Amino acid sequence: MFTMREAVGAAAVIVGAAVLTAVTHHAGGQGTHARAAVEQAAHRLTYREVADAWGQARAGDTHRLDAIVRGVPLRYLATHQEGDAVILTFASREGSCVDLVTRPAANTVRAAHSC
Repeated sequence: MFTMREAVGAAAVIVGAAVLTAVTHHAGGQGTHARAAVEQAAHRLTYREVADAWGQARAGDTHRLDAIVRGVPLRYLATHQEGDAVILTFASREGSCVDLVTRPAANTVRAAHSC
């Protein structure tokens, strides 16, 4: 059998593992919602739509880019270009950032832990 000291130690390990699992699951669920919202936009939009809207926004007409970012239920932060990619960055309610990266070959989504 266990001594009292061993039993308390085992219980502490079990409780600690349960708390860590709950916290990790909760945080992951929040990031999952934001990522899913951006993934929906990534499936819906084409590179040409985003690139054309970005080009018009840089020329002073933000109408089309505004319409695109309004279609994502997250706070819009910025758009920038890296090579052939146009990247729209959104913030989740929890403060993590999710990027919609659109390239001629395919759209992808990447998430960061914080903005």
